[in-house]
Amino acid sequence: MPARRVPTPSTGRRMRAALVSLLAVVVLGSCSAAPTASHPTDPFRAPSSSGSAAGSPGQSQAPTTTPAQVTTVTATTLSVRLPAPASRVVAVAADGQVLLLGGLVAGNTSAQVLRLDPPAAAITAVGRLAHATHDAGGAVLGGSAFVLGGGVQASADWVQSVPVAGGAGTLVGHLPTPRSDHVVASDGTTAYVVGGYATGTELTDVLATTDGRTFHIVAHLMTGVRYAAAALVGGALWVVGGQHGGAQVDIVQRVDLATGAASVDGHLAAPLSHATATVLDGTLLVVGGLSAGKHLDAIERLDTATGATSLVGHLPSAASDTAVAVLGDAAYVVGGETAAAGSTHPLDTVVRLTIGPASAAP
Repeated sequence: MPARRVPTPSTGRRMRAALVSLLAVVVLGSCSAAPTASHPTDPFRAPSSSGSAAGSPGQSQAPTTTPAQVTTVTATTLSVRLPAPASRVVAVAADGQVLLLGGLVAGNTSAQVLRLDPPAAAITAVGRLAHATHDAGGAVLGGSAFVLGGGVQASADWVQSVPVAGGAGTLVGHLPTPRSDHVVASDGTTAYVVGGYATGTELTDVLATTDGRTFHIVAHLMTGVRYAAAALVGGALWVVGGQHGGAQVDIVQRVDLATGAASVDGHLAAPLSHATATVLDGTLLVVGGLSAGKHLDAIERLDTATGATSLVGHLPSAASDTAVAVLGDAAYVVGGETAAAGSTHPLDTVVRLTIGPASAAP
């Protein structure tokens, strides 16, 4: 039933009218405030240029600042040199120094354990592996350095441990299957063994280990590759190029480590293998490599939002099969292979990579 009209409002109705007016002002004030941006994103991909934080669809997020896009990487050749030219070495960072393990030295598979001390500009021999190996992978887990797989004439399943301070290597376990030509990416807690080669075929499985002794499969690549480059960025594993079926590939594969889902997220400008990947200032860099039989000096940035690469620097000389480890704000690229006089030769150089213009090397 409609309310009866009264010629003159009562005191109570005047109070209610005032209250309604006040509420209207509050609501209008709220509506006129600047809205916060809502940008639901994949938490394992790089933030968009808007700088918004990741969140659930429809949930407003306060804007955040994203790191400046890396456009320049400077490569500086240090005065220190390897005792002999070497390639396909395992490099791991520990206690402010870099351990260099195994590799090919003068064409022979080596068991050497060297320690690179960049501030002192020194490389010293600090031990021997239990088994000589090359084309292996490595990581530091639980205070020990591990060398995983590799081989001499055939792929091996060795898991070797070396104290981070140096010393004799010991055989402490075995990979689930023999494996060489793979790459290992680690976040310091978990190491991921990616692809590789065994028994005449490229491998698709990605193994994980937290102790260097026990392994389990966490994902399968879309395409099995050997001699690929790989690194971890923001909870995802990125696998760049490599060889499959005897041919180089141009694919950029991404593994979501939260779900194990793998995808092809980009293509390189040309097929690439024998390159090395590293991460500086949150930026994934692809260093050197081979393309169509040619050694490369390129340092490229991989955009993890698009899967595309862009040139950001050059090595002092073209190189493939380098070893790389990060200390602080610099990456150290050690040894490798280059072409000279119509053949391939190993390198004895140590190259320091830094973000931005040139700075004094230690």
